[in-house]
Amino acid sequence: MIVIGIFAFLLTFQHLSALPVIDTPWGTVEGTTNVTEDWTPYHAFLGIPFAVPPIGDKRFKRPQPHPGFKHTFKADKYGPACFQSFSVLGVNSVTGDEDCLTLNVFTPTSVTKSTNIPVIVWIHGGGFIQGNAFTYDPSSIVAHGQVIMVTIQYRLGPLGFLSTEDDASAGNYGLWDQHLALQWVKKNIASFGGDINSITLMGQSAGSASVAFQALYPGSKGLFHRVITQSGSVTSSWAHTRNALKYARQLAQKVNCSSHSDSASMIACLRTVSAKKLTAASWPMGKEPVTALVEFYFVPTIDGVFVRDDPLVLINSQTYLKQAGFQNLDCMVSLVSNEGGIFKSMSNAADIHFHTSLQSSVHNKAFFKNTLIPEVLQVYFGASSSDMTQTVAKVYVPSQSHTVTLQAVMNSVGDAGMVVPVTLFARAHAKLTNSLKTGKKTYMYVFDHVPSFIIDHGKGVDHGEDLLYTFGVNKAMIKAIAKGFSYNLTDPDKSEKELGHTVMGLLTEFARHG
Repeated sequence: MIVIGIFAFLLTFQHLSALPVIDTPWGTVEGTTNVTEDWTPYHAFLGIPFAVPPIGDKRFKRPQPHPGFKHTFKADKYGPACFQSFSVLGVNSVTGDEDCLTLNVFTPTSVTKSTNIPVIVWIHGGGFIQGNAFTYDPSSIVAHGQVIMVTIQYRLGPLGFLSTEDDASAGNYGLWDQHLALQWVKKNIASFGGDINSITLMGQSAGSASVAFQALYPGSKGLFHRVITQSGSVTSSWAHTRNALKYARQLAQKVNCSSHSDSASMIACLRTVSAKKLTAASWPMGKEPVTALVEFYFVPTIDGVFVRDDPLVLINSQTYLKQAGFQNLDCMVSLVSNEGGIFKSMSNAADIHFHTSLQSSVHNKAFFKNTLIPEVLQVYFGASSSDMTQTVAKVYVPSQSHTVTLQAVMNSVGDAGMVVPVTLFARAHAKLTNSLKTGKKTYMYVFDHVPSFIIDHGKGVDHGEDLLYTFGVNKAMIKAIAKGFSYNLTDPDKSEKELGHTVMGLLTEFARHG
């Protein structure tokens, strides 16, 4: 047994010592060979720039393709995160870099240029204002699911989504970044052994909404063939703003660019402000804690090109969906059982910033009916009324009750933000594919397993906790997510690891077969 162990170690060491080199249309890329927690080797090609840096006069513009390098590009470390503020989590800090448009390719060590295996492209979440590619460790999915996985970064916050609702700054730059990354994958992934006719686009939260936006954009036809959305869609209350120009002007005022009356001059001024200063000033806009809770300000908006109309209109138009090629995709959507659990951390951040007591105020029935629900309706539908408010309030609070439970508040926020939008997306897909008899599948599941390794966890699975299983219950992901949620942890047992492998198998088999 000792001899076998030494032999296995030597084989692994041999794998690790040989650096993988891939010749692609973009250029020659030299990666690294690593091992998973259970010592399964895989290749990683990190920090590949797919766009020229969106800095200087390229800020607030669509990304341009990176031309590649004539020399061998050493893809041995992640690129920096895009600029982001953590104020929305109650932490007064800004991190990132404006030169951040990179992607990462992970492959099994067994692949060759002729292998032709399925590809999954991962879009990270974070409300369109936070997140990065390197938080997510896809090594287990790649090594055990025998798929290629690509993780991408895109501009966030005002740098990614500020819009003046005209040609000065149309917005949706983060969506265009994602689109350009998908074009890079389509053009280059075959060189890594990937099947260009089996590409699955997958994301969670804002990444999930991004997947949905990409699926509904006609220019994406042919770039991917299946979609997996986890806890987010185009109609999510936080995934689309109707107030883009208002927020652009408020931000300009905060950074001393408001003296410019026309949009072009204002944008020219904003290009001279440091990216860090712009990001720091981007949350919150205004002085209303409830607005800060339900709307992230600098998110996708109707630009007439990428987002042609109100997402609620698009999702209900079979004519538009057919034009976008939505019927040609296999679709899997998912939710967790307590999506509104994110309210706890969000309301805490709002209370810290505004010196308010939103967490306690929401339990007051009058506050819930007259302040919170109207704001959610305004963000979601663009309108609210006393009749709408009364109707919605009755769903969550019994008429005889004088107080509102925390769970009722979480349900109301979670339904508008995740549950209803995801369900509408699945229904739209199923209705279209059934009517056209395309044979494409629609799946939906709810994840309701509370992690046993999170100490003193409440009922239900909170928004984002399914990620622990999506990536195989590995230590790196647990550590990263625990940091964001301030969890107290113990080590996951064998059954948790097995469930992680089950979830990964579910996702990779869908990517492979639909």
